[in-house]
Amino acid sequence: MARSVEPGPRDCEQTINQLLDVLDDEAVVQVIEESTMEKPSSEQLAELKRLSAIARVPDESEIVTSKEEAEIRIRDLKDKARME
Repeated sequence: MARSVEPGPRDCEQTINQLLDVLDDEAVVQVIEESTMEKPSSEQLAELKRLSAIARVPDESEIVTSKEEAEIRIRDLKDKARME
């Protein structure tokens, strides 16, 4: 990017291709996705711990990375706890 803002002739197509090479990298995509995910709330983590004990499964609250994932696990644990 630094080269593309310096004075002088530019090749727009080459600049775009270079940017796409960086942005299309799987590691970059994953970091961007993780940085934009909303972290689970303390209430969700507490609910995961509580439901894990009721459902008699290992507590996975430490490995949950997003609010969405926490909600899915809470829903699944509620179903499992009902079966216990």
